[in-house]
Amino acid sequence: MLQDRARRGRLQALGRTTIGDDRDTDKGADRETASSAGAEPDVPPRPKPELPQRARELMIAALGLFAGRDFSAVTIKDIAKSAGVNTALIYYYFDNKEDLFRATLDYAVERALENYRRLGERHSDPVDLISDWFDNHAELSEPIRQLVKIMLDYRTARTQIRVIDDIIKQFYDEECRIISESVQRGIALGVFRPVDPEQAANLASTHLDGIMVRSMIHRNLNVVGAIAALKDLFFEHLGYRAKGAAAGRIPPRVANAT
Repeated sequence: MLQDRARRGRLQALGRTTIGDDRDTDKGADRETASSAGAEPDVPPRPKPELPQRARELMIAALGLFAGRDFSAVTIKDIAKSAGVNTALIYYYFDNKEDLFRATLDYAVERALENYRRLGERHSDPVDLISDWFDNHAELSEPIRQLVKIMLDYRTARTQIRVIDDIIKQFYDEECRIISESVQRGIALGVFRPVDPEQAANLASTHLDGIMVRSMIHRNLNVVGAIAALKDLFFEHLGYRAKGAAAGRIPPRVANAT
């Protein structure tokens, strides 16, 4: 509960925007053009990896704009200009700006989750997996920061949509699952002290969000250094000494004092 409240507090810190349909004045004309080309703008396909490359390019262009500005400040025309296409092409694949936002978030989350899954497949040692997980956030801090910015923009909006809520929940559930299972495995192996695995996972996830949000406020924040410090603190919380000649489980007397 405490970690959830902390996460919500950080996500609410940057203010509120309104998410709704895009109101470009040429929207009707664009829909008519797309319809005449054989599209079905009122029943857009749910974006998935098998979509045409052009649809993915539109989502990537939208990702950069949504991450750089508030949702309400980005128009379909802006996205079309950034992608170098006519607005009619966007309506060929997406119903409106809100639908494109959903698809963009879905796409970004799926990419992040796939990366998390690869980490899980690459490591059997819980220490290595957790360490690599933190390092991965440091190496990919910019796209992850963009993803957090987009989720922040949506979460602090007045309009909430169930399917987008589900996408965000999936992201955090999968993230916490990987960490909590690794913590639980480390406890079973005797390399971590007994802690609540889910609470520990939420702790790591919440503080990583805090670093990403703070980097939006303080542009000169050393994100890599902050994540490295958080990794050391997390291992200390688990009672694990990651460096030095006496690497391994911290003696219970020391671990209990942390």
